[in-house]
Amino acid sequence: MKELIVRFIGMVCLCLNLNLHAQAPLLTAEEATRMALENNFDIRLSRADADIAHLNNTKGNAGMLPTVNLVANENFTLSAFQQKLANGTEFVAAGAPFNNANAGVQLSWTLFDGRRMYIAKNRLEQTEALGQLNLQGAIQTTVANVLLTYFDVVRSQMQEKALIEVIALNEERLRIAEARLAAGFAAQTDALQAKIDLNQRRADLITQQNLTTTAKRNLNRLLARASDTGFEVPNTLESNYSPDAQALAEKVLGQNPNILSFQKSAEIAALLVDETRTLGKARITGIGQFNALRTDNGAGFALNNTQAGVTIGGSLTVPLYTGGNVKRQVETAKLAAQQAQIRLENQRTVVETELNNQMATLLVQKQLLTLEEENVKAARENLSVSTERFRVGTTNGLEPQTAQNTLEQALFRRNLVLYNLKIAELRLKFLAGEL
Repeated sequence: MKELIVRFIGMVCLCLNLNLHAQAPLLTAEEATRMALENNFDIRLSRADADIAHLNNTKGNAGMLPTVNLVANENFTLSAFQQKLANGTEFVAAGAPFNNANAGVQLSWTLFDGRRMYIAKNRLEQTEALGQLNLQGAIQTTVANVLLTYFDVVRSQMQEKALIEVIALNEERLRIAEARLAAGFAAQTDALQAKIDLNQRRADLITQQNLTTTAKRNLNRLLARASDTGFEVPNTLESNYSPDAQALAEKVLGQNPNILSFQKSAEIAALLVDETRTLGKARITGIGQFNALRTDNGAGFALNNTQAGVTIGGSLTVPLYTGGNVKRQVETAKLAAQQAQIRLENQRTVVETELNNQMATLLVQKQLLTLEEENVKAARENLSVSTERFRVGTTNGLEPQTAQNTLEQALFRRNLVLYNLKIAELRLKFLAGEL
């Protein structure tokens, strides 16, 4: 009676769990990707960086436009004053007020600086382009992480499904063992071992459900939503991806976000070398200014003075000696450019190696999948035969126990192969910039 009550409570809990799962909305891979593109924190930060680079890409920031300033000041002085003119006239005041006010509009425009401003503008344009490439790279990386985590949830739920199937088989084995024990046709050890195996599988299911919950929390974090947000995913993994190796290699070299980013960084570093060289060249600056001046004197010969006028001029600056700083900066920029080129070549090697590895993984997992599908089919048939032999008493409980373990391992291996196959597909698409 106690055993029946325990089973009844277990069935109720299972039904409640299934009902809660049924109420949770189904989250597809496409929907998860869309949510990540809208809400993911890394994408939002990268988009802000790209916007900053866009705002900085102006002619004014490159030094190609003039600067105009309004300058105004006023000084008031109260002082003892004594003045004696050549004709003998003398002015004496103990606390004479003096006021001096001036205002002007000043314009400064770099007319020539060794083409530095044009190089700087090109550099800002390339920096803006780099910001867009980094944004695309962040999008590709985020989508890849979201899909990897998404399919990890699917894999975990597939493991749950496999465990539920194994639990049902263990329950059937336990019923047969108990029936044979009651009829006096089997030893008690068969029933006890069947119960131990059943409890172990139930414990495995609880552990696997916790792993699924953890994976779902990780996915919710990538989607920038509450970690306890409930959702369900399909319990299958499918992959029909069969890329052409040569075409994929060409796409990788032309579209891989990391390669493109390193390539753009190398171009910017080369521009910095040219820009730094201009520091040793002459610089011509045009100057224009409109000034208005008024002076009020509380004592003296001239009581007030007002002036207004325009000033136009220019300045020439030729660096004759800078203590070797320009040469040092140029050499430093050259080394930085060489480093950027080395990073680019290294990244190409890394991506090429990863491409070859993932292509090999894809082919191997496809071969393994064919074998594991056959293993699952054979294991189910073997278990069916063993269970029937155990039912009619032609074998002991060890044979169906071994068959159940074989089926469980085959299911887990097949699920892992399906997951690895999907991961290889995602990584190849990421390398080719196709996510």
